[in-house]
Amino acid sequence: MSGPKVVRIVTREEIIAICEGHLTQLDAAAAQWKRVGERNSVVDDSDVAQVRARVEAMQALLASEKFEELQKRVPAEIAFLNADVEKRIQKAADEAVSARKRARRSLAAARSVAATLRERGFDVPLALSDPGAAPAEALQQAFAAAFAVLSPKDEQQLSQQQIDLAAALGAGEERRTFASWLEGQAQEQEDPLDDRLEHAVSELAALQPIAAEPFRKRAAEIAGAQPSRKALLVDSLMLDLAAARRLASERFDLVGKVRAVAAQLRHAGGDSSLGALEDNYLETAESRHLHSVLEAAEASLARLRKERVAEAGRRALLEGLSKLGYDVRQGMETAWVKNGSIVIEGPSHHGYGVEVGGDPLGMVQLRTVRFGEGGAADAEADQEAETEFCTGFDRLRDDIEATGGEVSIVRALGIGATPVKRVRLPTPEEEAVEAVHRRSETKASK
Repeated sequence: MSGPKVVRIVTREEIIAICEGHLTQLDAAAAQWKRVGERNSVVDDSDVAQVRARVEAMQALLASEKFEELQKRVPAEIAFLNADVEKRIQKAADEAVSARKRARRSLAAARSVAATLRERGFDVPLALSDPGAAPAEALQQAFAAAFAVLSPKDEQQLSQQQIDLAAALGAGEERRTFASWLEGQAQEQEDPLDDRLEHAVSELAALQPIAAEPFRKRAAEIAGAQPSRKALLVDSLMLDLAAARRLASERFDLVGKVRAVAAQLRHAGGDSSLGALEDNYLETAESRHLHSVLEAAEASLARLRKERVAEAGRRALLEGLSKLGYDVRQGMETAWVKNGSIVIEGPSHHGYGVEVGGDPLGMVQLRTVRFGEGGAADAEADQEAETEFCTGFDRLRDDIEATGGEVSIVRALGIGATPVKRVRLPTPEEEAVEAVHRRSETKASK
Protein backbone atom coordinates (compact mmCIF):
# COMPACT_ATOMS: atom_id res chain seq x y z
CA MET A 1 0.00 0.00 0.00
CA SER A 2 1.22 3.49 -0.76
CA GLY A 3 0.01 7.05 -0.74
CA PRO A 4 1.03 9.78 -3.22
CA LYS A 5 2.57 8.33 -6.39
CA VAL A 6 4.59 9.39 -9.42
CA VAL A 7 3.93 7.07 -12.33
CA ARG A 8 4.87 6.60 -15.97
CA ILE A 9 2.04 5.56 -18.28
CA VAL A 10 2.55 3.82 -21.61
CA THR A 11 -0.75 3.24 -23.37
CA ARG A 12 -1.64 0.60 -25.89
CA GLU A 13 -2.12 3.41 -28.44
CA GLU A 14 1.44 4.62 -27.83
CA ILE A 15 2.91 1.13 -28.26
CA ILE A 16 0.94 0.56 -31.47
CA ALA A 17 2.02 3.97 -32.79
CA ILE A 18 5.67 3.07 -32.13
CA CYS A 19 5.26 -0.25 -33.95
CA GLU A 20 3.48 1.42 -36.86
CA GLY A 21 6.35 3.88 -37.09
CA HIS A 22 8.80 0.98 -37.32
CA LEU A 23 6.72 -0.64 -40.06
CA THR A 24 6.51 2.62 -42.00
CA GLN A 25 10.31 2.93 -41.88
CA LEU A 26 10.57 -0.66 -43.14
CA ASP A 27 8.18 0.11 -46.01
CA ALA A 28 10.32 3.12 -46.96
CA ALA A 29 13.50 1.02 -46.85
CA ALA A 30 11.87 -1.65 -49.03
CA ALA A 31 10.76 1.01 -51.54
CA GLN A 32 14.29 2.45 -51.60
CA TRP A 33 15.70 -1.05 -52.17
CA LYS A 34 13.24 -1.70 -55.00
CA ARG A 35 13.88 1.68 -56.61
CA VAL A 36 17.65 1.10 -56.81
CA GLY A 37 17.25 -2.51 -57.91
CA GLU A 38 14.80 -1.80 -60.71
CA ARG A 39 16.71 1.25 -61.94
CA ASN A 40 19.80 -0.91 -62.33
CA SER A 41 17.94 -4.05 -63.51
CA VAL A 42 19.35 -6.18 -60.67
CA VAL A 43 16.06 -7.33 -59.11
CA ASP A 44 13.31 -9.44 -60.60
CA ASP A 45 9.75 -10.28 -59.60
CA SER A 46 10.96 -13.10 -57.38
CA ASP A 47 13.30 -10.78 -55.45
CA VAL A 48 10.53 -8.23 -54.99
CA ALA A 49 8.11 -10.92 -53.80
CA GLN A 50 10.61 -12.17 -51.22
CA VAL A 51 11.13 -8.70 -49.78
CA ARG A 52 7.38 -8.11 -49.76
CA ALA A 53 6.96 -11.36 -47.83
CA ARG A 54 9.50 -10.18 -45.24
CA VAL A 55 7.60 -6.92 -44.80
CA GLU A 56 4.29 -8.76 -44.48
CA ALA A 57 5.81 -11.03 -41.83
CA MET A 58 6.57 -7.94 -39.76
CA GLN A 59 3.04 -6.63 -40.31
CA ALA A 60 1.72 -9.97 -39.08
CA LEU A 61 3.60 -9.45 -35.81
CA LEU A 62 1.64 -6.23 -35.25
CA ALA A 63 -1.64 -7.96 -36.10
CA SER A 64 -0.86 -10.69 -33.55
CA GLU A 65 0.19 -8.03 -30.99
CA LYS A 66 3.77 -9.27 -30.70
CA PHE A 67 4.95 -5.73 -30.10
CA GLU A 68 8.33 -6.44 -28.50
CA GLU A 69 9.33 -8.95 -31.17
CA LEU A 70 8.37 -6.47 -33.90
CA GLN A 71 10.47 -3.71 -32.37
CA LYS A 72 13.48 -6.06 -32.24
CA ARG A 73 13.15 -7.54 -35.72
CA VAL A 74 12.25 -4.52 -37.85
CA PRO A 75 15.62 -2.75 -37.37
CA ALA A 76 17.35 -5.99 -38.41
CA GLU A 77 15.17 -6.18 -41.53
CA ILE A 78 16.06 -2.58 -42.44
CA ALA A 79 19.77 -3.36 -41.93
CA PHE A 80 19.39 -6.40 -44.20
CA LEU A 81 17.80 -4.30 -46.97
CA ASN A 82 20.54 -1.66 -46.73
CA ALA A 83 23.25 -4.34 -46.94
CA ASP A 84 21.48 -6.00 -49.86
CA VAL A 85 21.34 -2.67 -51.71
CA GLU A 86 25.14 -2.55 -51.52
CA LYS A 87 25.37 -6.08 -52.95
CA ARG A 88 23.00 -5.12 -55.77
CA ILE A 89 25.13 -2.06 -56.52
CA GLN A 90 28.22 -4.26 -56.84
CA LYS A 91 26.28 -6.62 -59.09
CA ALA A 92 25.11 -3.73 -61.26
CA ALA A 93 28.69 -2.47 -61.56
CA ASP A 94 29.95 -5.95 -62.48
CA GLU A 95 27.29 -6.32 -65.15
CA ALA A 96 28.01 -2.83 -66.51
CA VAL A 97 31.71 -3.68 -66.85
CA SER A 98 30.86 -6.96 -68.60
CA ALA A 99 28.43 -5.22 -70.95
CA ARG A 100 30.94 -2.52 -71.93
CA LYS A 101 33.63 -5.16 -72.33
CA ARG A 102 31.40 -7.12 -74.69
CA ALA A 103 30.61 -3.94 -76.59
CA ARG A 104 34.32 -3.09 -76.97
CA ARG A 105 35.09 -6.61 -78.12
CA SER A 106 32.25 -6.50 -80.61
CA LEU A 107 33.50 -3.19 -82.06
CA ALA A 108 37.09 -4.44 -82.25
CA ALA A 109 35.97 -7.68 -83.86
CA ALA A 110 33.82 -5.82 -86.39
CA ARG A 111 36.75 -3.65 -87.45
CA SER A 112 39.02 -6.70 -87.74
CA VAL A 113 36.51 -8.69 -89.79
CA ALA A 114 35.77 -5.71 -92.04
CA ALA A 115 39.50 -5.30 -92.71
CA THR A 116 39.86 -9.02 -93.52
CA LEU A 117 36.90 -8.93 -95.90
CA ARG A 118 38.39 -5.95 -97.75
CA GLU A 119 41.80 -7.64 -98.01
CA ARG A 120 40.21 -10.69 -99.63
CA GLY A 121 38.05 -8.65 -101.98
CA PHE A 122 34.69 -9.30 -100.38
CA ASP A 123 31.93 -6.75 -99.85
CA VAL A 124 31.73 -5.43 -96.29
CA PRO A 125 28.20 -5.51 -94.74
CA LEU A 126 26.90 -2.13 -93.61
CA ALA A 127 26.74 -3.29 -89.98
CA LEU A 128 30.48 -4.06 -90.01
CA SER A 129 31.32 -0.78 -91.74
CA ASP A 130 29.72 1.22 -88.93
CA PRO A 131 29.42 -1.21 -85.96
CA GLY A 132 28.86 1.53 -83.40
CA ALA A 133 25.54 2.50 -84.99
CA ALA A 134 24.36 -1.02 -85.87
CA PRO A 135 21.76 -2.85 -83.77
CA ALA A 136 23.10 -5.90 -81.92
CA GLU A 137 20.99 -8.31 -83.99
CA ALA A 138 22.20 -6.83 -87.30
CA LEU A 139 25.79 -7.03 -86.09
CA GLN A 140 25.44 -10.69 -85.18
CA GLN A 141 23.94 -11.46 -88.58
CA ALA A 142 26.84 -9.65 -90.26
CA PHE A 143 29.33 -11.71 -88.24
CA ALA A 144 27.57 -14.94 -89.25
CA ALA A 145 27.66 -13.94 -92.91
CA ALA A 146 31.35 -13.04 -92.70
CA PHE A 147 32.14 -16.34 -90.99
CA ALA A 148 30.43 -18.21 -93.84
CA VAL A 149 32.37 -16.23 -96.46
CA LEU A 150 35.78 -16.51 -94.79
CA SER A 151 35.54 -20.20 -93.80
CA PRO A 152 37.53 -22.50 -96.16
CA LYS A 153 35.20 -23.94 -98.80
CA ASP A 154 36.87 -27.33 -98.92
CA GLU A 155 36.23 -27.84 -95.18
CA GLN A 156 32.52 -27.73 -95.89
CA GLN A 157 32.88 -30.49 -98.54
CA LEU A 158 34.71 -33.07 -96.39
CA SER A 159 32.99 -36.39 -95.66
CA GLN A 160 32.40 -37.49 -92.08
CA GLN A 161 35.18 -40.12 -92.48
CA GLN A 162 37.66 -37.43 -93.56
CA ILE A 163 36.60 -35.16 -90.68
CA ASP A 164 37.12 -38.01 -88.16
CA LEU A 165 40.54 -38.83 -89.62
CA ALA A 166 41.61 -35.18 -89.49
CA ALA A 167 40.45 -34.98 -85.88
CA ALA A 168 42.50 -38.08 -85.00
CA LEU A 169 45.63 -36.78 -86.70
CA GLY A 170 45.22 -33.38 -85.02
CA ALA A 171 44.63 -34.73 -81.50
CA GLY A 172 46.35 -32.61 -78.87
CA GLU A 173 46.70 -29.59 -81.13
CA GLU A 174 44.73 -26.40 -80.52
CA ARG A 175 42.26 -25.64 -83.26
CA ARG A 176 40.78 -22.19 -83.19
CA THR A 177 37.48 -21.38 -84.78
CA PHE A 178 36.78 -18.06 -86.44
CA ALA A 179 34.73 -16.98 -83.40
CA SER A 180 37.50 -17.86 -80.93
CA TRP A 181 40.01 -16.00 -83.09
CA LEU A 182 37.81 -12.88 -82.92
CA GLU A 183 37.56 -13.24 -79.14
CA GLY A 184 41.33 -13.47 -78.86
CA GLN A 185 41.86 -10.48 -81.11
CA ALA A 186 39.52 -8.38 -78.95
CA GLN A 187 41.09 -9.45 -75.65
CA GLU A 188 44.52 -8.36 -76.82
CA GLN A 189 43.22 -4.79 -77.09
CA GLU A 190 41.68 -4.61 -73.59
CA ASP A 191 43.24 -2.53 -70.81
CA PRO A 192 42.62 -3.52 -67.15
CA LEU A 193 42.71 0.16 -66.22
CA ASP A 194 39.60 0.72 -68.33
CA ASP A 195 37.71 -2.01 -66.44
CA ARG A 196 38.84 -0.57 -63.10
CA LEU A 197 37.50 2.85 -64.03
CA GLU A 198 34.30 1.45 -65.50
CA HIS A 199 33.53 -0.47 -62.32
CA ALA A 200 34.03 2.59 -60.11
CA VAL A 201 31.93 4.82 -62.37
CA SER A 202 29.18 2.19 -62.56
CA GLU A 203 29.03 1.89 -58.75
CA LEU A 204 28.53 5.64 -58.53
CA ALA A 205 25.93 5.58 -61.31
CA ALA A 206 23.96 2.84 -59.53
CA LEU A 207 23.58 5.09 -56.48
CA GLN A 208 23.37 8.52 -58.10
CA PRO A 209 23.22 8.50 -61.92
CA ILE A 210 23.52 12.25 -62.32
CA ALA A 211 26.76 12.34 -60.33
CA ALA A 212 28.41 9.70 -62.53
CA GLU A 213 28.11 11.51 -65.87
CA PRO A 214 31.10 13.90 -65.45
CA PHE A 215 33.28 10.98 -64.39
CA ARG A 216 32.20 8.91 -67.39
CA LYS A 217 33.29 11.75 -69.69
CA ARG A 218 36.65 12.03 -67.93
CA ALA A 219 37.15 8.27 -68.20
CA ALA A 220 36.46 8.41 -71.95
CA GLU A 221 39.08 11.13 -72.33
CA ILE A 222 41.66 9.14 -70.38
CA ALA A 223 41.08 6.04 -72.52
CA GLY A 224 42.98 7.61 -75.40
CA ALA A 225 45.95 8.85 -73.33
CA GLN A 226 49.50 7.58 -73.74
CA PRO A 227 50.25 4.52 -71.57
CA SER A 228 52.96 6.44 -69.70
CA ARG A 229 50.40 9.05 -68.54
CA LYS A 230 47.29 6.89 -68.39
CA ALA A 231 48.11 5.10 -65.11
CA LEU A 232 48.65 8.43 -63.31
CA LEU A 233 45.46 9.88 -64.75
CA VAL A 234 43.49 6.80 -63.73
CA ASP A 235 44.85 6.94 -60.17
CA SER A 236 43.86 10.59 -59.88
CA LEU A 237 40.38 9.94 -61.23
CA MET A 238 39.93 6.95 -58.91
CA LEU A 239 40.62 9.17 -55.90
CA ASP A 240 37.97 11.62 -57.09
CA LEU A 241 35.58 8.75 -57.69
CA ALA A 242 36.14 7.36 -54.20
CA ALA A 243 35.25 10.74 -52.69
CA ALA A 244 32.17 11.03 -54.92
CA ARG A 245 31.13 7.47 -54.02
CA ARG A 246 31.36 8.29 -50.32
CA LEU A 247 29.23 11.40 -50.76
CA ALA A 248 26.72 9.45 -52.85
CA SER A 249 26.45 6.80 -50.10
CA GLU A 250 25.88 9.49 -47.48
CA ARG A 251 23.30 11.12 -49.71
CA PHE A 252 21.59 7.78 -50.31
CA ASP A 253 21.28 7.26 -46.54
CA LEU A 254 20.00 10.83 -46.17
CA VAL A 255 17.34 10.34 -48.85
CA GLY A 256 16.32 7.10 -47.15
CA LYS A 257 15.84 8.93 -43.85
CA VAL A 258 13.82 11.68 -45.52
CA ARG A 259 11.58 9.11 -47.22
CA ALA A 260 11.09 7.21 -43.94
CA VAL A 261 10.17 10.29 -41.90
CA ALA A 262 7.95 11.64 -44.68
CA ALA A 263 6.17 8.27 -44.84
CA GLN A 264 5.60 8.32 -41.08
CA LEU A 265 4.17 11.83 -41.33
CA ARG A 266 1.91 10.71 -44.15
CA HIS A 267 0.73 7.74 -42.09
CA ALA A 268 0.12 9.88 -39.00
CA GLY A 269 -1.80 12.52 -40.94
CA GLY A 270 0.79 15.23 -40.33
CA ASP A 271 2.21 17.98 -42.55
CA SER A 272 1.11 17.01 -46.06
CA SER A 273 3.80 19.11 -47.74
CA LEU A 274 6.50 17.09 -46.00
CA GLY A 275 4.66 13.81 -46.32
CA ALA A 276 4.28 14.02 -50.11
CA LEU A 277 7.80 14.78 -51.33
CA GLU A 278 8.33 14.12 -55.03
CA ASP A 279 10.88 11.51 -56.09
CA ASN A 280 12.37 13.90 -58.65
CA TYR A 281 13.09 16.44 -55.92
CA LEU A 282 14.72 13.84 -53.68
CA GLU A 283 16.91 12.60 -56.54
CA THR A 284 18.16 16.04 -57.57
CA ALA A 285 18.05 18.25 -54.46
CA GLU A 286 21.29 19.35 -52.85
CA SER A 287 22.25 17.57 -49.63
CA ARG A 288 22.03 20.77 -47.57
CA HIS A 289 18.41 21.18 -48.69
CA LEU A 290 17.69 17.56 -47.83
CA HIS A 291 19.14 18.08 -44.36
CA SER A 292 16.80 21.03 -43.87
CA VAL A 293 13.81 19.00 -45.06
CA LEU A 294 14.77 16.13 -42.75
CA GLU A 295 15.15 18.43 -39.77
CA ALA A 296 11.74 20.02 -40.39
CA ALA A 297 10.08 16.64 -40.95
CA GLU A 298 11.57 15.13 -37.79
CA ALA A 299 10.50 18.16 -35.73
CA SER A 300 6.96 17.97 -37.14
CA LEU A 301 6.77 14.23 -36.49
CA ALA A 302 8.09 14.62 -32.93
CA ARG A 303 5.48 17.29 -32.15
CA LEU A 304 2.70 15.15 -33.57
CA ARG A 305 3.83 12.08 -31.61
CA LYS A 306 4.09 14.03 -28.35
CA GLU A 307 0.59 15.37 -28.79
CA ARG A 308 -0.81 11.92 -29.53
CA VAL A 309 1.07 10.25 -26.66
CA ALA A 310 0.03 12.89 -24.13
CA GLU A 311 -3.57 12.77 -25.32
CA ALA A 312 -3.68 8.97 -25.10
CA GLY A 313 -2.13 9.02 -21.62
CA ARG A 314 -4.59 11.55 -20.23
CA ARG A 315 -7.52 9.75 -21.83
CA ALA A 316 -6.46 6.34 -20.49
CA LEU A 317 -6.00 7.63 -16.96
CA LEU A 318 -9.28 9.57 -16.86
CA GLU A 319 -11.22 6.67 -18.36
CA GLY A 320 -9.69 4.37 -15.75
CA LEU A 321 -10.65 6.71 -12.91
CA SER A 322 -14.16 7.03 -14.33
CA LYS A 323 -14.55 3.23 -14.25
CA LEU A 324 -13.58 3.33 -10.57
CA GLY A 325 -16.42 5.75 -9.89
CA TYR A 326 -14.49 9.01 -9.78
CA ASP A 327 -16.48 12.03 -10.95
CA VAL A 328 -14.76 12.52 -14.32
CA ARG A 329 -16.57 15.21 -16.31
CA GLN A 330 -16.44 16.44 -19.88
CA GLY A 331 -13.68 18.95 -20.44
CA MET A 332 -11.43 17.73 -17.63
CA GLU A 333 -8.81 16.63 -20.13
CA THR A 334 -8.72 20.17 -21.53
CA ALA A 335 -8.54 21.61 -18.02
CA TRP A 336 -5.62 19.32 -17.22
CA VAL A 337 -3.72 20.63 -20.25
CA LYS A 338 -4.58 24.23 -19.40
CA ASN A 339 -3.89 24.18 -15.64
CA GLY A 340 -1.34 21.41 -15.34
CA SER A 341 -3.50 19.45 -12.91
CA ILE A 342 -7.10 18.66 -12.01
CA VAL A 343 -8.96 17.50 -8.91
CA ILE A 344 -11.60 14.77 -9.21
CA GLU A 345 -14.10 13.83 -6.51
CA GLY A 346 -13.83 10.29 -5.21
CA PRO A 347 -16.40 7.52 -5.68
CA SER A 348 -17.77 7.67 -2.13
CA HIS A 349 -18.17 11.49 -2.22
CA HIS A 350 -17.34 11.85 1.48
CA GLY A 351 -15.12 14.88 1.11
CA TYR A 352 -12.12 13.26 -0.56
CA GLY A 353 -10.87 12.98 -4.12
CA VAL A 354 -7.69 12.64 -6.16
CA GLU A 355 -5.41 15.28 -7.68
CA VAL A 356 -3.90 14.34 -11.04
CA GLY A 357 -1.12 16.43 -12.54
CA GLY A 358 2.00 16.42 -14.64
CA ASP A 359 2.71 15.57 -18.25
CA PRO A 360 1.79 12.11 -19.58
CA LEU A 361 4.84 12.37 -21.84
CA GLY A 362 6.93 12.08 -18.70
CA MET A 363 5.66 11.60 -15.19
CA VAL A 364 2.15 11.87 -13.75
CA GLN A 365 1.54 12.62 -10.08
CA LEU A 366 -1.48 11.26 -8.24
CA ARG A 367 -2.38 11.98 -4.63
CA THR A 368 -5.40 11.87 -2.35
CA VAL A 369 -6.86 15.27 -1.45
CA ARG A 370 -9.44 16.41 1.08
CA PHE A 371 -11.97 19.09 0.21
CA GLY A 372 -12.36 22.06 2.49
CA GLU A 373 -9.79 24.41 3.90
CA GLY A 374 -11.03 24.60 7.49
CA GLY A 375 -11.78 22.13 10.22
CA ALA A 376 -9.66 19.84 12.36
CA ALA A 377 -7.42 17.21 10.80
CA ASP A 378 -8.73 13.65 10.85
CA ALA A 379 -5.73 11.34 10.44
CA GLU A 380 -7.85 8.17 10.52
CA ALA A 381 -10.22 9.39 7.78
CA ASP A 382 -7.27 10.58 5.73
CA GLN A 383 -5.63 7.12 5.91
CA GLU A 384 -8.92 5.43 4.96
CA ALA A 385 -9.20 7.70 1.91
CA GLU A 386 -5.59 7.01 0.90
CA THR A 387 -6.15 3.28 1.31
CA GLU A 388 -9.28 3.48 -0.84
CA PHE A 389 -7.37 5.35 -3.54
CA CYS A 390 -4.46 2.89 -3.41
CA THR A 391 -6.82 -0.06 -3.89
CA GLY A 392 -8.52 1.74 -6.74
CA PHE A 393 -5.16 2.58 -8.32
CA ASP A 394 -4.22 -1.11 -8.42
CA ARG A 395 -7.46 -1.82 -10.30
CA LEU A 396 -6.78 1.11 -12.65
CA ARG A 397 -3.28 -0.20 -13.40
CA ASP A 398 -4.61 -3.70 -14.04
CA ASP A 399 -7.21 -2.26 -16.42
CA ILE A 400 -4.62 -0.32 -18.46
CA GLU A 401 -2.24 -3.29 -18.60
CA ALA A 402 -5.09 -5.60 -19.65
CA THR A 403 -5.45 -3.52 -22.82
CA GLY A 404 -1.73 -3.82 -23.62
CA GLY A 405 -0.48 -0.69 -21.85
CA GLU A 406 1.84 -0.31 -18.92
CA VAL A 407 1.85 1.69 -15.68
CA SER A 408 5.11 1.81 -13.74
CA ILE A 409 5.47 3.45 -10.33
CA VAL A 410 8.50 5.72 -10.33
CA ARG A 411 8.15 6.94 -6.75
CA ALA A 412 5.61 6.36 -3.98
CA LEU A 413 5.21 7.41 -0.35
CA GLY A 414 3.62 5.26 2.28
CA ILE A 415 0.07 5.83 3.47
CA GLY A 416 0.13 8.51 6.14
CA ALA A 417 3.73 9.43 5.37
CA THR A 418 2.70 12.96 4.43
CA PRO A 419 -0.40 14.99 5.34
CA VAL A 420 -3.29 14.76 2.90
CA LYS A 421 -3.45 17.91 0.84
CA ARG A 422 -6.47 20.12 1.36
CA VAL A 423 -8.14 21.83 -1.59
CA ARG A 424 -11.07 24.20 -1.88
CA LEU A 425 -14.21 22.93 -3.55
CA PRO A 426 -15.51 25.26 -6.26
CA THR A 427 -18.80 27.04 -5.53
CA PRO A 428 -21.90 26.11 -7.59
CA GLU A 429 -21.52 29.38 -9.51
CA GLU A 430 -17.87 28.60 -10.30
CA GLU A 431 -18.81 25.09 -11.42
CA ALA A 432 -21.47 26.51 -13.77
CA VAL A 433 -19.01 28.98 -15.31
CA GLU A 434 -16.39 26.24 -15.66
CA ALA A 435 -18.93 23.96 -17.34
CA VAL A 436 -19.72 26.67 -19.91
CA HIS A 437 -16.01 27.15 -20.59
CA ARG A 438 -15.51 23.42 -21.01
CA ARG A 439 -18.40 23.15 -23.47
CA SER A 440 -17.15 26.09 -25.55
CA GLU A 441 -13.59 24.75 -25.60
CA THR A 442 -14.86 21.33 -26.63
CA LYS A 443 -16.84 22.83 -29.52
CA ALA A 444 -13.83 24.94 -30.58
CA SER A 445 -11.56 21.88 -30.64
CA LYS A 446 -13.99 20.15 -32.98
